[in-house]
Amino acid sequence: MGFFLALLSSAAFGLIPLFSLPLMQGGMSAGCVLFYRFLFGSLALGLIVVLRRERLAVPLRELAALGLFSIMYALAALLMFHGFHYLPSGVAATLQFLYPLMVMLIMIFFFHERFSLLTASSVALAILGVFLLGGGEGGSVSLKGILLLLVSALCNAVYICGLHVARIRSISGLSITFWVLFFGMIVSFLNAVLTGSFVGLHSWNEAGLAVLLAVITAAVSNLALVLAIRRIGSTLASILGVMEPLTAVTVGILVFHEPANAAVFSGVAVICAAVLLVLAGPMIQERFGGRSSVRAEPGRRKGQS
Repeated sequence: MGFFLALLSSAAFGLIPLFSLPLMQGGMSAGCVLFYRFLFGSLALGLIVVLRRERLAVPLRELAALGLFSIMYALAALLMFHGFHYLPSGVAATLQFLYPLMVMLIMIFFFHERFSLLTASSVALAILGVFLLGGGEGGSVSLKGILLLLVSALCNAVYICGLHVARIRSISGLSITFWVLFFGMIVSFLNAVLTGSFVGLHSWNEAGLAVLLAVITAAVSNLALVLAIRRIGSTLASILGVMEPLTAVTVGILVFHEPANAAVFSGVAVICAAVLLVLAGPMIQERFGGRSSVRAEPGRRKGQS
């Protein structure tokens, strides 16, 4: 059951393009779509937290930390949504999936984790994967889109590392996610208003897409992840997160008729391999008798972008 829940969690998050792209193609800005995802997502997740009788109250110091890190989380999501304008949604989701590798690199450069052969191999694979997604030397994929998604992944990595350093222990992972979505809603609302891009939901179709985007890709995804971690542990749940980009690529090809060529498939495969190598690194080193060089697990989607 734990494996199924982990796959459900990552696949649900991979459905972001399925619900967000029609809203953006209908004229809604990325920031406005993000606001509605955070709004309905925080409402749905808040209801789940209440029904599970989990604590929502949090000390002021920890609440302030959550508010600060939520800015990075909202920025990561906003850049990802903007990236949909420049890249096929599956390619965008795959590039954003590089954030566990970036978490590892941040832990090495700023928190004195050891650099290992596994990490070096992951970095090399990631660079190769990005090159392949770009179509090689003569590729036509937008460089601006690639940069947007790489910065998005970096923001997500900074957010995750921030949560790790803050060590918020007074509330559960679901409650943390609720507060992150709540603060994300405020940030995205201010962004949409200040940029003059805020619009209301003009039809039941738009409202339905916004609710599905929030409930499936935020509430269901995070609840399934929490339940999966309880059953199979965070490492295996993180590894099964590979369904996230695979789902996005499949949706992009089947629903939005995005390019399906050798460059896309090989790039997705290499980037997934790089991330899996990072996530499975501690298990691999333990299996072969070595002690893991990484003490802080990269983690996966604490709050989700």
